[in-house]
Amino acid sequence: MSRSREPITAHTIRTSADLTWQQHQPGGNSWQPGICRQCTPNGCPQLDWATKVRASG
Repeated sequence: MSRSREPITAHTIRTSADLTWQQHQPGGNSWQPGICRQCTPNGCPQLDWATKVRASG
């Protein structure tokens, strides 16, 4: 099944936020902080979203 056809659940959103947050952390992964398409010198709205989702439980 295509991922675009999978239901969006709270677990899916949390998992996406966790992955986004992890990708923006230094070390331990191949993703370098600051290189996602949303990152700017002033921050990253995608990381901001992930941080808010993770904080909300």
